[in-house]
Amino acid sequence: MATLPLRIESPKGLLFEGEVLSVMVPTDKGPLMIEPGYTNLIATLSDCGILKVVKKDGVDYFAVFGGVIDVSKLEGTTVYSPDINRGYEIDLARALAAKERNQERLDRRQEGIDLERAKIKLAKALVRINVKHLSEGGK
Repeated sequence: MATLPLRIESPKGLLFEGEVLSVMVPTDKGPLMIEPGYTNLIATLSDCGILKVVKKDGVDYFAVFGGVIDVSKLEGTTVYSPDINRGYEIDLARALAAKERNQERLDRRQEGIDLERAKIKLAKALVRINVKHLSEGGK
């Protein structure tokens, strides 16, 4: 079974490096699945989404918030993101608290509250919660 080399990097450093069967990334044009032999490309990642890495021994999930994917037949595939979290490292209690806090801000619509910022933070919290659940086998 063919594999492709994948690197996932952030300002915090290298998060993943290895041979994978496929990687599904959220781009600004929609989901994109990269498999061995995929054509060279550079694409912008969406501001908020789930990155799925399929390996021979399982699947890893990441919450990703922006960045780029660089696919090269010669150099492999690299995902660069300024804000990315491994599923198993996500603090579920913290993500749930952020969800509740920002949902409350949107529901109350109090003067002086930046509603756009609350919407973005709510979306990020929901992605983190979903990724955490996926990383735990859908529990």
